[in-house]
Amino acid sequence: MNPFRFGAIVEGEYFTNRHQEIKELISDIESGQNVVLISQRRFGKSSMVNKALAGMNIKSIRLDLEIISDEVDLANAYVKKALALSPFEKLKSYIKTLKIQPAMEYNPATGDINVSFSPDSANKAAVVAESLELPEIIAKKQNRRVVVVFDEFQEIRRIAPNLEKKMRGIFQAHQNVSYIFIGSQESMIRDIFQEKKNPFYKFGRQKVLDSIPEKEMEAFVLKRFSSAGIDASGIVKDILAFTGCHPYYTQQLCHELYIAHEKGPFGRELIAEAIENIVTQHSADYKRWWNALDNTERKIVIGLAAGGNEATSKKFIQKYGIKTASTSGSAVGRLIDKGIIVRRDKNTHEIEDPFWKEWIVLNRN
Repeated sequence: MNPFRFGAIVEGEYFTNRHQEIKELISDIESGQNVVLISQRRFGKSSMVNKALAGMNIKSIRLDLEIISDEVDLANAYVKKALALSPFEKLKSYIKTLKIQPAMEYNPATGDINVSFSPDSANKAAVVAESLELPEIIAKKQNRRVVVVFDEFQEIRRIAPNLEKKMRGIFQAHQNVSYIFIGSQESMIRDIFQEKKNPFYKFGRQKVLDSIPEKEMEAFVLKRFSSAGIDASGIVKDILAFTGCHPYYTQQLCHELYIAHEKGPFGRELIAEAIENIVTQHSADYKRWWNALDNTERKIVIGLAAGGNEATSKKFIQKYGIKTASTSGSAVGRLIDKGIIVRRDKNTHEIEDPFWKEWIVLNRN
């Protein structure tokens, strides 16, 4: 069995460290503290929250706002998740607490009850408000704390205007529910929680999830390979030099290395082969990403792929034929919002996916 997993929430032995962060998160949840988790995509935020909650005797629901289409869709998904907190026989009593009654449909094949509001509800704001109150109602009646986890919370700005204000007004009155907000579009999620003009200003303790320290990631990689009878001590530093200790991409490369190790010696040549395999597997995706960029955005990722990192500097702009610093700055902002590049500090950036970076280099040589 392959000792590495990626592409979904990972648990148990496949989870990459984060011991201190989990300890802090558990402490926050136990004290009823709302938490805002910020990091770039695929940094293990959701897996970390799952790991923390799995070790606690607490009920929780999770909602991924990225897959929600509008306010009524949000209300339907939220009610369904909230009702799952309660025993089957209690469902009707909780539904009766709602001023706007949803439709109920029993599925005899699965034993599930489907609860939904009409998509053309006359008062969508009231429907959303009703659904958002439900976890607090259930938690209060059961005399226990509930944790609500919102994945990709920045999506509320796409779902409906003024949704932030509605949510904040409801959530701030809740005494029995703690909220965890996960966001991967860093600039937007910071704006939601750090700008005074916005409703969620300072609503929770903010935690930025950084890269896992190289020493800890190295220990994880060696341990996982060792569990499969493989000594990776001679190449682990080369693996991490390529992935930058990014948990997702490290697991992806190691997963491919395990597959490829039967074909040859476990050395640096195998790393090159594994990288090439991944780039080939995702070539169609990488081409689609490239074709979606405008000319300025392409110039920036070309420069970053070639080893540059200060995309708004005079030297970078002149070298790659970008008109002005403001033009470059605007394009950098768009690329960050798209998740294509990430900010390392105030003036430096890098391509988020090291395999796409490799694809760009290979196709330009």
